[in-house]
Amino acid sequence: MTYSIVVVDPPWPFKDKLAGPKRGAAMHYKLMAMQDIYDFPTKREVTFAPDALLFMWRVASMVPEAMATCKAWGFVPKSEIVWVKTSVSKKAESSLAFGMGRYVRNCHEVCIIAARPKAVRLIKKLNVRSVFFAPVGRHSAKPQAFYDLVENLTGEPNPERNIDIFGRKKRSGWTVIGDEVVNEMEMG
Repeated sequence: MTYSIVVVDPPWPFKDKLAGPKRGAAMHYKLMAMQDIYDFPTKREVTFAPDALLFMWRVASMVPEAMATCKAWGFVPKSEIVWVKTSVSKKAESSLAFGMGRYVRNCHEVCIIAARPKAVRLIKKLNVRSVFFAPVGRHSAKPQAFYDLVENLTGEPNPERNIDIFGRKKRSGWTVIGDEVVNEMEMG
């Protein structure tokens, strides 16, 4: 199948090891070598339309690798979406989450929007903001608010058009590939 709306949250191979029994991606899921991430679409026989949009989550410590992944997959970075992470507090309705990090405690994540040459035609609304606020869930899980934003921007999802690579759960209107998802395309 050829996809034109692509969401991906790669299992980046972090080089530093954070202390603590629950800190760090490797404690929650299998990481991949960079070359395996670069080669993923080819090895998995996942193809992208000539006018596809890529929504790729990146981590602050691996910006060059994220840009190289966009290029390896045939996309050019165009914009970003920022998720400002919140947590429910007993004292207030919500507050900024207190995330991980060596230099500062991150309370946001960035998703690169990258495109192939004619992808701008896939944008259905021009009033979608680049920042959204949503509570933190389990490690690395992206909130429903993100998928709502993508669908608001690109239109009603269709499993023959929309794919979530390295997804964590089944999603209506999407083909989802991920180790934690048993569906039509298992990671294997």
